[in-house]
Amino acid sequence: MLIAPSILNADNLNLENDVKDAIAAGISRFHIDIMDGHFVPNLSFGPQLVQDFKREFPMTESEIHLMSDNPDDLIPAFVDAGADLIELHYEAMSEKKLDYWLDYLISNDVKTSLAINPDTPSDVVAKFASKLDQVLVMTVHPGFGGQKFIEDSAEKIKQAREIVGNDIAIEVDGGVNDQTIKIAKDAGANVFVVGSYLYKDGDIANQVRKLENVLK
Repeated sequence: MLIAPSILNADNLNLENDVKDAIAAGISRFHIDIMDGHFVPNLSFGPQLVQDFKREFPMTESEIHLMSDNPDDLIPAFVDAGADLIELHYEAMSEKKLDYWLDYLISNDVKTSLAINPDTPSDVVAKFASKLDQVLVMTVHPGFGGQKFIEDSAEKIKQAREIVGNDIAIEVDGGVNDQTIKIAKDAGANVFVVGSYLYKDGDIANQVRKLENVLK
């Protein structure tokens, strides 16, 4: 089981300290949301932040959630910046292009993940499973933090787990807290993106402990 804090919900003016506090609490992977203002109606970070992140925290894993329909420019840029894992949205490009970019990531020793939106059926994952390290099941509609966990996500997680078996990680992203994390775990997820819940009260270590207790 792995908790991956979403830095989108951290204090951007205090980001380094928030990351350090999470690492001190035992966090080894961080989820970095990249939003382009086109595929989703919001803007966030760029390759420079990832490069800076890897320079300052080289022993942690940077997971790039690429919410963009401009893979030709952005994927190589984030690979060059040092991304450890890149999540590509099924909805953002053709299946042919998706296949190409998964091969590109593999050839560059970057871990692969396929992200699917709440309205996308889980069975699309089967077409790409042989090239995936992880599947990201969105439990909210992408583009904004702080949304509520979609109630019927558990069935979708179960379906994804049945498709990929036990060798591929299944991650959930959206509305994860000390209650919904158990729903996702019981459905078959083993990686959990946590944003608002982790940063909401200023005591990151305490929030991590609460989640870890539920996952035991």
